[in-house]
Amino acid sequence: MRSLVVVGLLVTLPGAVVLGQWHVGLEVGSTRYGGSARDTSNGTGPPTLRPGAAPVIGLWVTRTMGRLGAALRVSFAKPGLAADGNDLTVVDKSSGELIDVAMLVAVRVGGIGPSGAIRAELGPALHLWKFGDNMHGRLGALGAMAYEWPVAGRFSGAIRVEGALSRSWFEDGDLPPEYDLRPTLRYGVTLGLRYRL
Repeated sequence: MRSLVVVGLLVTLPGAVVLGQWHVGLEVGSTRYGGSARDTSNGTGPPTLRPGAAPVIGLWVTRTMGRLGAALRVSFAKPGLAADGNDLTVVDKSSGELIDVAMLVAVRVGGIGPSGAIRAELGPALHLWKFGDNMHGRLGALGAMAYEWPVAGRFSGAIRVEGALSRSWFEDGDLPPEYDLRPTLRYGVTLGLRYRL
């Protein structure tokens, strides 16, 4: 009986939905951060500490099924640690490596021209930030808008604007007690190239 139901669904669903399209891709971009920790003592130290701005490189595996899609992205950056205060930002790049794993659901919300697609993406992201000798794991939410267009043959290009929010990337005890931990906001722009399998 179950076999008949499966066969019936395969016959009635459109071929594009059943088979879908697989893509692999590479992207590069730039990210910036806000929040993380703020000095509440009004002392002479830097008012905020956060990850620094950094270039990012990512690998994608996506599957599209009509207007819907799903994606897995793994990216790497070395944001270091940024201290902001008195119109001056100092960045220490000797620590603060980031591995980011995101699982996204995408919905086509429009298009530009006959073949360009605008997609809204949303999903969870796992941030693994190595600060000093410690690895801090944070689960956050990621949202993005992407525009995809054909380049040549099986290749397509994509530009994405994204934002992610999670709790502070610092742990209690990482910083002096006068620092109040704040949620960490990450936002950025990436440009990618994808190949349809």
